[in-house]
Amino acid sequence: MRKPLLLLFLIALPAAAGYLLYPFALRAFFLVKGTAAIDPEFAERAARPNTMLFLVARNEGGVPVAVKKIINPVFPLDFQMTPSDIILPDVLTKKIYLEAFLNSHGELGEPRRGDLTGSVKKPVFIVSKGNSLTIAAQAK
Repeated sequence: MRKPLLLLFLIALPAAAGYLLYPFALRAFFLVKGTAAIDPEFAERAARPNTMLFLVARNEGGVPVAVKKIINPVFPLDFQMTPSDIILPDVLTKKIYLEAFLNSHGELGEPRRGDLTGSVKKPVFIVSKGNSLTIAAQAK
């Protein structure tokens, strides 16, 4: 009778530890690297002073979980999002969607007319390199 209980305990303990440590591991290993480029049509606009580039990582439900702000970006731009960029750690998922917003008013939220946007169409893992993001659309 003791052996089945011991075996059950040895299986349940790692499973429970994994379940409890999973959110912490997602936050600890969060590292998304890539390159942001801009469509040549909008390059002049991006070169204006006080331009802000916001890189936003959204979870699989569409909730923003990390934001990186870059002032006066020069394209192409190599970026790196780390755990310090996470704003909502409790809703972080293992796959995220990357978006970019370029504006001169410095506010993030509902895009205004004239703001530039871009995104990665497929979800990426929270530990990934070589992501390519192109800013090629104007917000309406």
